[in-house]
Amino acid sequence: MNQSFCQKGFSLVEVLLVIGLIAILTTLIIPSISSIRAGAQESTARQQQASLQTALGNWITAASSQSGGLAGARTTYNAAANKLTLLQNYLQPATYANLQGSGDAVSSAALTASGASLQFSTWTVGDSPSIIWLNSP
Repeated sequence: MNQSFCQKGFSLVEVLLVIGLIAILTTLIIPSISSIRAGAQESTARQQQASLQTALGNWITAASSQSGGLAGARTTYNAAANKLTLLQNYLQPATYANLQGSGDAVSSAALTASGASLQFSTWTVGDSPSIIWLNSP
């Protein structure tokens, strides 16, 4: 009598080969995913900087239209203990919620991940204040 049968399944060599290939592909893919994530964090941080700059311009326009004029707005800005709070009504609530400010400094999770922070410049006569990008040392 001739019996024939089929073996079902994978051999140990085949399983080890597949695991090895997956390990190699993983080591190639993870660095590219990390760089994509870092780029996204920096993009978010740059968008936050742009939002702050726009909000600052809008605040200056509103504050300088009051009785003290541009000089009064400059005095209020330079004397503010936390300049980020000046802009609260000029930022989207979600953007404001992602930012932390102390004095002239601004940080966020995206800025920290990018190794950067933002700083409000001093507002001098004949100049305009700006949001400065600082790289962490």
